[in-house]
Amino acid sequence: MNHIPRWITARTIGSILLLLVLSGCSDSSSGKSSEHSSLTSITVAPEDQTIAPGETLQYSATGTYTDSSTKDLSATVVWASSDTNITAITDIGLATALAEGTTSITASYGTITGSTTLIVAETAIPLPQAPSGIRATAGDGRITLSWNNVPGATSYSIYWSNSPGVTKSTGTRISGIVTPYIHSGLTNGIPYYYVITASNSQGESSESAMAVATPTQTTPPPSSSAIIIDHTCTQLDTIPDQWIEAARANLHIAYGHTSHGSQITTGMTGLVSFKGDLYRYSWGGSNGTLDLRDRPFNGASDLGSPNRTAWASATRAYLDTQPEINVIIWSWCGQVSYATEADINTYLNLMNGLEDDYPDVLFVYMTGHLEGTGLTGNLHLRNEQIRRYCRDNGKVLYDFADIETYDPDGNSYAGRHPTDGCNYDYNNDGVTSESGDPAQPFSGDRNWAVDWQNAHTEGVDWYDCDSAHSPPLNANLKAHAAWCLWARLAGWSGQ
Repeated sequence: MNHIPRWITARTIGSILLLLVLSGCSDSSSGKSSEHSSLTSITVAPEDQTIAPGETLQYSATGTYTDSSTKDLSATVVWASSDTNITAITDIGLATALAEGTTSITASYGTITGSTTLIVAETAIPLPQAPSGIRATAGDGRITLSWNNVPGATSYSIYWSNSPGVTKSTGTRISGIVTPYIHSGLTNGIPYYYVITASNSQGESSESAMAVATPTQTTPPPSSSAIIIDHTCTQLDTIPDQWIEAARANLHIAYGHTSHGSQITTGMTGLVSFKGDLYRYSWGGSNGTLDLRDRPFNGASDLGSPNRTAWASATRAYLDTQPEINVIIWSWCGQVSYATEADINTYLNLMNGLEDDYPDVLFVYMTGHLEGTGLTGNLHLRNEQIRRYCRDNGKVLYDFADIETYDPDGNSYAGRHPTDGCNYDYNNDGVTSESGDPAQPFSGDRNWAVDWQNAHTEGVDWYDCDSAHSPPLNANLKAHAAWCLWARLAGWSGQ
């Protein structure tokens, strides 16, 4: 047998090794972008998708190297699905949905791996559209943002900057918000730029069109300009007829409420039979009557239902389609009783935003109805918060709770745990339920409205009417106070 010389063998092996090294340096699939750069990570795209069974999705894999360069590795990596019963994937990254469930799609090159989640669902949730109808309205140290709700969106985010061209990557994010949103604590005189996105389980939308506004310092009205309608405003015969007529001629009122707030309107309805057509009202103000639109809003019933903010967006939607409306009034149901100081501040801030955005509209603030917890209860503290704010800032307040605290003779029941139904602690023993029934903790020992009615003449001193939760006298007094409010808003000084 002939043998190859040892020196030839060594030379040949050396040549082969050299060729292998050179080939390795030039191989485009080596995972290196250059001789001195190494693969550090792999990014799989698109991220966190949802598709339906039978649908396909093409993935890509991008490698990032130590020199910050990137390279498409889609055809080089090893593709895998964590559950092949849910999703199959080819060696070029084409995934096919087989059954409902969640799987992880991975792309590996050596020890480097990237991954993303793929959900297979019978009805795939589409990524929401970017919000439209963006509005930015400046106030004093704040900007009110509003937009059209996006179908399928579960949350919204704003991105803001003091420079134009704001995007998701350049702006400061505020997430988990709803429309309208008040961006407060801003510097007056500096422009603020905004884009808004919508999100759901599928991900976040692209940016909306940009909006810009510049907060401007305003001079708050003096406290003397406040209009406070309380128990001192229930004497109907003190209101000159000319101001009743002025209210009928000039006011267009929208009133949102539930059953407690209806004490005002049912009292006004009964007042027509008691005092005559001068006090008649109707939807639209036909035949010269007062234009009072009872419960015209969609999406909210009162200041707390279905939540503490929906009433504001319902107001905006209504005003945007009913430009003749110049008075807005909402009542509370029972939400003030358990409201926090922050909850009431939310209410006050939303009212401020509306006043800024609709300067030709008069907005009437409201206290929450009584529920027997007395002067030390949370309800009283929160009502005082509203009263103080209105007095200090020149607002219009219909003090619902104060009106139901006094009888027509001016006797106060404030220290006797009064309720919206006019029950109170008659014997002042601190027990607000005559029976002691824990299910009726605020039923009271006596009812001041019933006592007053029994001591006076029906049809002369008071009139019967449908009064929710309370005797008719309560609705009588609130109707009288309402007409005092309308006259004041029409220009009457109250003197």
